[in-house]
Amino acid sequence: MLFSSGMGISCLVRNKRIKITQEIIRSILYLEDSSIRLYTTKMIPRLEEYIPIEACRRVTGKHFKAPVRLSTNQLTLTYRILHNVISHIIVPRKGHLDEVNHYDVFLLDSILVG
Repeated sequence: MLFSSGMGISCLVRNKRIKITQEIIRSILYLEDSSIRLYTTKMIPRLEEYIPIEACRRVTGKHFKAPVRLSTNQLTLTYRILHNVISHIIVPRKGHLDEVNHYDVFLLDSILVG
């Protein structure tokens, strides 16, 4: 069984509890203290090289003044096909597959632009 809490991850193997704290995870992955966050689709990914407005412009071919909520019909054909793969295979989800959230835009931009 696997348990997750705000303090890290804990699992039970052959009646022995194994605890992995956030500090251990950070040291294994060489992450900064603020790098581990809970993923939500409404959160805009924050990286130095990633500019959300520019990513929205690249995936749609349109200019925006701020990151906006997108749907697949606003994407260019290449990005639309890639979004289909992402939403069905890489990050599967239920429900509205035509919605493009901030994390999808980040993945699309990262895959094709680098």
